[in-house]
Amino acid sequence: MSINMRCSRIFPFPFPFPFLALSLSLALAACGSATEGDDDDDDDDDVVGQPDAGPGTPDADLTDLDWQPLITGNWTLAPGGEDTGNNHQVVLDRDIYVGAIRPIEPVGTHHTVLGHSASTAGLIYASGVGTNAVVFPEGVGLKFPKGATVTLSLHIYNTSDSPLSGLSGIEIVEIAAEDVVHEADLYLPGPFLFALQPGQESQSTGNCTATQDQHIFALFPHMHQLGTHFKTELIIDGVTSSLHDEPYDFDEQAFKSFEPIAMSAGDKIRTTCTWFNTTGSTVTWGESSDSEMCFSIMYRYPAGDSDMCSN
Repeated sequence: MSINMRCSRIFPFPFPFPFLALSLSLALAACGSATEGDDDDDDDDDVVGQPDAGPGTPDADLTDLDWQPLITGNWTLAPGGEDTGNNHQVVLDRDIYVGAIRPIEPVGTHHTVLGHSASTAGLIYASGVGTNAVVFPEGVGLKFPKGATVTLSLHIYNTSDSPLSGLSGIEIVEIAAEDVVHEADLYLPGPFLFALQPGQESQSTGNCTATQDQHIFALFPHMHQLGTHFKTELIIDGVTSSLHDEPYDFDEQAFKSFEPIAMSAGDKIRTTCTWFNTTGSTVTWGESSDSEMCFSIMYRYPAGDSDMCSN
């Protein structure tokens, strides 16, 4: 079954990222629908695949899954160039349920951000350098509803001395709607108000309080190039436990999957980031590779409001 998409010139709504404070107002070139059998040679258009139903269990061999591109974008950067607003969009003509997801990230892809207009939280997937696939627990999946505008935001960074080109995007494994018991979504606990003084080690901690019952099942620690250590703790029923406490490597940004952990309203997620600022300037939060972030990016179910966890 093919996925037929409509492309429009302007993305009409601000992406409601409460922690990222992002607003994607996309001015895209006009493009036609992408259908099975189309021969479209315009490298600036999005590439949309035709996912078929496939397995979505955590134990599945990734090579056996039916991976298909959902949305992609071509890009080119001059030596030393950076583009934080390389955006692409498609409009779905049918419901899609996702049991596994992973990035297409050639060299130069700093991170990808994926969302759709029907999601309350806006953000539905994110990746960094070297991010692995996420296969959702049995019965859990992401829903991309018919009529939703799917938006891919690419952050591209060319650190080489030569021009660099690539095709970045997102691949998915589609599962049947009747196999989805719980719809999942993504959210981003963590601090975003910090100032890293030059030549010093700095640390920042953010506490995020659950406002609804939920289960978390995957963690993506995310910082930028100055990050040295990342720690995520859970405070459940007043008891603190460590979910992740490891040195941070910008070149190995992996999702960590685990058996679903139940959290109740009032429980907390505590994120602590440590940096060493090797530059001669104060560094603050920002999207650029030369700024910093500190997010415990997490998958959870059921999908909920963007305020399911409030700082």
